Amino acid sequence: MPVNKDTLSRFYDEFSKFNEASHEYEDQKINAKEYKAVSTSFGEYLQRDNHQMLRIRVPGGRMTMHMVRAILDCCQYYHIDRLKITSGQALQLHDLDPHAGRRLILRLLDNGIVTRGSGGDNPNNITASPLSGVEKGKYFDVQPYSDAADAYLLKYTGIEPLPRKFKIGFSNSPLNETHATIKDLGFVANPDHTFDVYAAGGLGINPKLGICVAKGVNPSKILYYMRTMLDVYMENGNYKVRSKARSRFLQDTMGVDGFCKAFSTHLEEVLADGSLDIDVKERTYDKKGDGPITVQDPRLVPQKQPGLYAVSYHPMGGYLNSRKLEEIYQKINQWDEVEIRLTPTGGLYVINCTASEAEELLPLADGAIEGDISASVVCVGHKRCDIGIADSQQLLRDCLAAVGKEGFSIGTLPAMHISGCISSCGSQHVGLIGWRGTVKKTPDGRKDAYLFSYGGSYLQGKEKLAYGKQTMLAEQIPAFLVTLGREVEKSGLPFSEWLKTNEARLNEIADSFAV
Repeated sequence: MPVNKDTLSRFYDEFSKFNEASHEYEDQKINAKEYKAVSTSFGEYLQRDNHQMLRIRVPGGRMTMHMVRAILDCCQYYHIDRLKITSGQALQLHDLDPHAGRRLILRLLDNGIVTRGSGGDNPNNITASPLSGVEKGKYFDVQPYSDAADAYLLKYTGIEPLPRKFKIGFSNSPLNETHATIKDLGFVANPDHTFDVYAAGGLGINPKLGICVAKGVNPSKILYYMRTMLDVYMENGNYKVRSKARSRFLQDTMGVDGFCKAFSTHLEEVLADGSLDIDVKERTYDKKGDGPITVQDPRLVPQKQPGLYAVSYHPMGGYLNSRKLEEIYQKINQWDEVEIRLTPTGGLYVINCTASEAEELLPLADGAIEGDISASVVCVGHKRCDIGIADSQQLLRDCLAAVGKEGFSIGTLPAMHISGCISSCGSQHVGLIGWRGTVKKTPDGRKDAYLFSYGGSYLQGKEKLAYGKQTMLAEQIPAFLVTLGREVEKSGLPFSEWLKTNEARLNEIADSFAV
């Protein structure tokens, strides 16, 4: 959905504030902390290696060919190789030269692409089920509602100061890939074309599952619930203690009943205004298939549209090389109705491919298999994140190298969720296997270590926060996974099934590697 012209015009006007801060930082008139207070609200972050990162909003993870081309042109002009697909379905441009950020922001704005509000104390990029509208057996297409929600939030970005970031997700099925029931605000589709609404959830410090505040909501009314949650959050959120400035802490300060009562009261007031109804049209696709598929591959997903397919590509650790994206773009650009959908796990789909197109694209989609350990969800790691502790990306590389030698069946070890610090960029709290970075003192000095957790789930109705008590040195984790994988492989079951009756054995293995 194109950005509203008035909103876009305001972002151009506000850019002067960022530009001024950028020059002051370069001239050493303000320090990094003072600069970050301004820059992050425009999507720019300082990396630990003195380069910069720019985060682009990709509403619902949906990338049109125009958007892909504009980003690739920026990558070519500014020599950007490293892109990161985030768990929030945004896209990060990494390793930027100091002067590139402010120029990139304007160049992207010229193409209707927004970085404003993709960081800092703002509503984050809104997430939506990546195959919404094309997935077989799902309830209805939530993407148009995600677009409407994003347009509404952008109007207030930078105007209404939130205590801290605000995450919204839309889910089209019980798979709940966007963790919509564990967000600051989540809209969960029902078979009868309504939404259930969840609020005050979130991962990270003091993780909480969301509270169901409404059932059977007409999709035309979603903005009323957004306005209500914003009002409750700003009225009751903690503006003084940053570490507690997230909506999930309201469950502690207000209690569940108190939060629900405040939400209901504000909702009545907002509904009485009656000015936030929306009328959106769900998309239809006219493209026709060109015959049956002649290959079988787990990266091929048959769509509900007869004869059309989505092709999955999951780069290791969510890092997408710009040259690879250029190759994909050159292959698909002339195909009708195709678009790219970023996933919350760090991958992407190319949707609306005919059988022959899908077969032609598959050689380029040479990444991991969704659900397997090779498709693990990983944060950027401490080499680039200025608050990171452990090198999460290196951990993944070491683990895949060790596990790869074993030749385990797909699913023997699941996709892991890895964060290099106490934050939840790797969503470790809901992973079947999760790791949270820390450091450990050893006789040989301080070393990277991780708190191990397991058994998390974000499936709707089965949500569960992962549990863990063992800490392992990073250098020991690959051996732990090999030992665990051998045990699971002997059972003939995938890890998800093996765990149901072998939790004690898992803890025995983990204890033997713990420090």
